[in-house]
Amino acid sequence: MQQEQDDDKGQLYWLVYHVRKGVVRRLGAWVKRRPVLAITVFLVLLYALFILRSVYQPLALEVRKYFFWILMAVLVVWVVRKVFRRSLLWKKVMGALVSLLLMIAVAWFLPRVVQYGSQYVYYSELNKVQVDQLPVTGHERIQPISSIHTLTEQEALSETEDATQPRFIRTMDGSYAYTTAIGPSQAYKVQQFTKDMYEVIHIPGELPSPNFSAAFRSVVDFEVGEFLLFSKNTHTAVVKRFDPWQFLTLEPADPIYLQNEGGEWVQVVPLIRWVGLVFPRPVFGGVMVIEQYGPDDRYVKRLFLGKGTFIPAERIAEQSFLRGQDVMPREVTRYIAESFRFRRGFMAPMPGYHEGDIRVPQLPEGQDPQPFVVYSEMNGTPGKLYNYFGLEPFEEAKKGLSVSLFIPGDGMNEVFFIDHTTSGEAFLGSSAVSAKIIESRKEYDWSHSYPAETRPYIRQVAGRDRLFWLSTIVTRAGDGRGRFIGGSVPEITITDAIHGKVTWVPPTAVGKPDQWMDAVTLEMQPFWNHER
Repeated sequence: MQQEQDDDKGQLYWLVYHVRKGVVRRLGAWVKRRPVLAITVFLVLLYALFILRSVYQPLALEVRKYFFWILMAVLVVWVVRKVFRRSLLWKKVMGALVSLLLMIAVAWFLPRVVQYGSQYVYYSELNKVQVDQLPVTGHERIQPISSIHTLTEQEALSETEDATQPRFIRTMDGSYAYTTAIGPSQAYKVQQFTKDMYEVIHIPGELPSPNFSAAFRSVVDFEVGEFLLFSKNTHTAVVKRFDPWQFLTLEPADPIYLQNEGGEWVQVVPLIRWVGLVFPRPVFGGVMVIEQYGPDDRYVKRLFLGKGTFIPAERIAEQSFLRGQDVMPREVTRYIAESFRFRRGFMAPMPGYHEGDIRVPQLPEGQDPQPFVVYSEMNGTPGKLYNYFGLEPFEEAKKGLSVSLFIPGDGMNEVFFIDHTTSGEAFLGSSAVSAKIIESRKEYDWSHSYPAETRPYIRQVAGRDRLFWLSTIVTRAGDGRGRFIGGSVPEITITDAIHGKVTWVPPTAVGKPDQWMDAVTLEMQPFWNHER
């Protein structure tokens, strides 16, 4: 009976069987001859597989992203060598030169071709929803993000502490605030290795001046964080949590600190997932949620398996504490915005053509770059956070607003946009606003101050939705590091996007956003009276 069963097995089975048996036999013999070396090799492999995999994961990810093109390059070189291998000496030299020139051309030209194709494919795959009118914004932020970061480090920290980059989030009570985590300074390596991330500061966005008192500080205990070393580092812990496929397709972005359903502070790490073989492109891959240190946490488990709970992108909507938040990686939202260069077709971004091409405007030095995080209610849906891009014409000298792009911060499928070039209204782009503000107050000392984070401010006034640009005037921090602050009572300007008229919010109304439109209406009414 056993003989009949063996006869039914094919040749491939027996080939694999004998190869495996031979490898096992030879490996066993080698281990018996050199047991010390075998144990050493085993420990090194174990160390590389579990402990060091976060170190070489970026390289593995790059190979996976460009595997097709690497394979094509190797194939071309092999063909060239095959053709010239048996030729005369001068032909062999020519073949080597051809190979060298080909590799140089590929290294210079291929990345541009791949990026061009990737963005075109990305734009074709996007679920684009064109909206007819501008969505009204809310929960306006008074202080710019960079100012919050500078003020936190100057006024709330000791010598041996550092603060993470602030993020604008929704709290459990429905308000909106900046959150930043406090941990050991990156200048003190011993503390980075021995301490945890131990505090979260949460500053309400509507406060004109940040308040760093105990009411806005929460004691936490995260055993992993951005400022910590080795297995305590967030990037390292997240990468160790990946399975083999995630290891080759996912990469962590900067962590965000927010509250879960139970009101506990958690660390949420957005993930970038790379898809596509010929044209690799980044999409939202979900998040890794890292909870605070608990009684079940073990050092050995974190050392070998990292820490975090993976939530894929398609399940974000099931988690109430993530729904409506801004957890999209900045690299993904930026790629989405740049893919809109193809809104006029495949040829639009082509060098020497650029018909209908757009760009993400480069704002002056020191300003927070786009996207701007705004709260809005889109198409009658519940309000949530969006990443806003104000796309402008390709030529930097042209500063009109071409496209308004609203990308849901929680990674939901739709991408909302308004094409202003076909709407019949001409708006100023955000990059043109600084000059308008400076012009409105020529007596101001602009050598030490400038308008920062010019973000959209949309209100329904006089029967229509109107676009304004909200800016905060910041001043050099004086710390020798080129940073800026918004001051204890920052100055706010609101610029009409059609007429370019700048309204300076009265100092008494800076902390009262519900009064801003009264000042704007008073200034703009003569202009609106002449509108058709």
